[in-house]
Amino acid sequence: MKSQTIDIAIPKSGRSSGVLKSVLAVLLGGLISHPLFADWPGLLGVHRDGKADASCQLPEKLADSLVPLWSIPVGQGYAGPAIADNQLAFYERQGNTDRVRLLNAATGEEIWSRDIPAKYQGGVDADKGPRCVPTITASGILVYSAAGELTLLDRQQGTIRWTRSLKQEFQSEDGYFGAGSSPLVVGDRAIINVGGKRASVVCVSLPDGKDVWTACQGDASYASPIYLDSKKVPSISSPLVVVPTRTTTYGLDMQSGKELWKFSFGQRGPTVNAATPIVTQDGMLFMTASYNIGSQLLRVDSASAKVVRKGEELSSQYATPVSVGGYLFGCDGREDQGGAVYRCWNEQSGDLRWERAGMPICHSIGVEDRVLVFGIDGTLWCLDANASGFAPLWQSALPSGVYRAVPALSDNLLFVRSSNGANSLLSCFELK
Repeated sequence: MKSQTIDIAIPKSGRSSGVLKSVLAVLLGGLISHPLFADWPGLLGVHRDGKADASCQLPEKLADSLVPLWSIPVGQGYAGPAIADNQLAFYERQGNTDRVRLLNAATGEEIWSRDIPAKYQGGVDADKGPRCVPTITASGILVYSAAGELTLLDRQQGTIRWTRSLKQEFQSEDGYFGAGSSPLVVGDRAIINVGGKRASVVCVSLPDGKDVWTACQGDASYASPIYLDSKKVPSISSPLVVVPTRTTTYGLDMQSGKELWKFSFGQRGPTVNAATPIVTQDGMLFMTASYNIGSQLLRVDSASAKVVRKGEELSSQYATPVSVGGYLFGCDGREDQGGAVYRCWNEQSGDLRWERAGMPICHSIGVEDRVLVFGIDGTLWCLDANASGFAPLWQSALPSGVYRAVPALSDNLLFVRSSNGANSLLSCFELK
């Protein structure tokens, strides 16, 4: 069987670990399902599961407060950065334009920038910037605007290869915050949670931007699609994509878009389905949302999705949990209601292992057998996944700010975006 790879950046320069990854990718390219040469090329890392690349190791201790290696002012938006080949792709809004920038990840120096006319007029949130994390491919950068425009830019020059107004083409609604589901890139295809009246899910060809297939009906969610194959879930016979729409989650054949299964998740009314689905250590699919929706654990294969457990294990408003060592780590609660509870659950039994109240909303990154917990107030905690309680190995703090955007971790560099109005920053911190 021919292995399927995700099209992500091929190194040309960078730190020594990047060179090693490049050599290994050449030697093993036909033997692995995912190349080894990516750092954090899009939403939630290489495998879209919130786990850091193998080159990353968290330090045994860290200073109580951190000073950035570099920091630059940025515009509106909640799109986190993407990292590959020592390059950083960033997406923001400046005035009446959406701007895509490619930077040197080590220094913050700009390689190129490209302005695209911004069309999103705003909704519940006054912020009008992009919500979706860019995706770095071998030769391009794919971005999806808050107005539902999908654009592929040349990675070398920043020129626009093609652009499509998917929201307009497929008659999608703005929703509360505009388009916010990051497209999934697999090989030479991109799968987009469009949520249009003509189709809910669209698969396009990266070389030319044309439709490969369309599927389903229903409004878009803010949760992003993920890719599943037999390496992630042994019971899957052929690759599929999981796409969480507003009220229904679909399993679709990767090649044809054929609906393999679906189940209800989400509800109408003033609710948001925003946390990305994840796969547990034993191959289960975990879904979570706030607004009295709760969580579901499902056993999936190429023909069915069966609920194993549902309840209130985690009710995350938008932060995606992470699976480490058979335990699920994540944030329960809503930012608009003040405070949250950070929880650790046993994935198999569903038993609560421990919880910590009085926390900010937190992002979670798995780093081998540890979890980096990143509060949107800039507080960092390093947890041992095997500990029986919330007992941080260390705690540190970034400069004061609001850090809602999903962070990126490449080697031992943490890249974060703060959303502080006119004082918003993109910063790089060394965890050493």
